[in-house]
Amino acid sequence: MQILHYLPTQQQLALNPVVAQCVVDLLLEPFGSRVQAIEFWRDYTSTIVVFDPDDDAHKSLACLDDVTRYFIERSEHLPEFIESLPDGYQLSLTITDDEGRGLYLIKPTDMDLSKTND
Repeated sequence: MQILHYLPTQQQLALNPVVAQCVVDLLLEPFGSRVQAIEFWRDYTSTIVVFDPDDDAHKSLACLDDVTRYFIERSEHLPEFIESLPDGYQLSLTITDDEGRGLYLIKPTDMDLSKTND
């Protein structure tokens, strides 16, 4: 599992290059330019959580604070949107406050995080 609190480049994501580039493209899309996206992320830090197929989701989630787990669950069940990514991944977003911060959840499509909740 990887957790980021900044706008990453393709190389900073723990994903294969094709999936990572798709993620970066989706993160930049609403802003029109990388510069505008960086400015927004600097002022309104969001969170990116990346799960790998080899991750033990139960152990990974157990290491997180309650707030992060809550927003991962929201992103899993009540996302603002879900985008399919190459190689069986998906990106979903949940907005975490009124100013537009959010949690982006990137995971294998077939990884069911709800089964890991106690």
